[in-house]
Amino acid sequence: MRAYYKKISSMLLIIAIAVMFGSVASKTANSKIITNVPSDVSSDELMAVVVEDFENTQVGDNGWAIASRPKQFTKAETEAKLKMKNPVPIIEMKVIPGAPSDMGVEPWSLTGLGEKKDKVLGVHFQFRYPGTNEISILAPPEVHWKEKKPMYTYNPNTGKKEQERGLELPGKAREISLWVMAHGLPYSLEAWLKDFKGNTHILKFGSINFVGWRPVKVSIPGDVPQTFESYPQTRITKITRFVLRANPNAAREELMQEAFFFFDQIKVLTDTYEVNFDGQNLHKVFESGAQKGVEKKRQ
Repeated sequence: MRAYYKKISSMLLIIAIAVMFGSVASKTANSKIITNVPSDVSSDELMAVVVEDFENTQVGDNGWAIASRPKQFTKAETEAKLKMKNPVPIIEMKVIPGAPSDMGVEPWSLTGLGEKKDKVLGVHFQFRYPGTNEISILAPPEVHWKEKKPMYTYNPNTGKKEQERGLELPGKAREISLWVMAHGLPYSLEAWLKDFKGNTHILKFGSINFVGWRPVKVSIPGDVPQTFESYPQTRITKITRFVLRANPNAAREELMQEAFFFFDQIKVLTDTYEVNFDGQNLHKVFESGAQKGVEKKRQ
């Protein structure tokens, strides 16, 4: 009899735990947005999406850019500082032929990227002095991840919408990966992520003190806001820069050595599901001005 009651008690405990976790999962998975067409099994569309493959990218003002800390002196600044030695004698960025042999291609790419592996992004630099040196690889001016049109963000300081630097991550992103080719120098890698509220989150891939090509990845914390309880529910998060950070405790000779790093195929693991409802694209028709007799006033 005691064994029977003990078995019943165990079953009731299991049911209670299942109900508790079921309610938590339901709370986190379901949106407050209620449409006339409820979600089906496709409401969790988790997939890996290539967001940059460097095949058709540019460098400079209209593409990826490079900066250093400390900053490189210009010629005029060098002369003005009584011929002080430039703290960054070499800093340059190029897109060159190449690819990691072990990296696959994406024959059915959602973004149309990753279908080729012919080019990589390379950076070349040297610091004259050891210390807390860093190289920033700045994302290109922001374009829509799928439609490839320029995207603008309101700047309260200027009162205008401006095209910020940022690489958009589709959906509700969970992980970021990219391929890195290194020469065994004491650097670590970070991704700087900007959420839709304007806050920056620094994600650390960790040390890239290895030799050859290797894929590295980092998880996006759950407290990075990527959704909002209105349509569209998913709010875009974007990479604003990658940072190569020197280990200041490394050997002086390594920190002053001429350095090369190469990058390829930035990919994100993401949930691309968005709520669907009748008339969800009417705002695009409104914005296009396709309708005749439109009166447009804006203060």
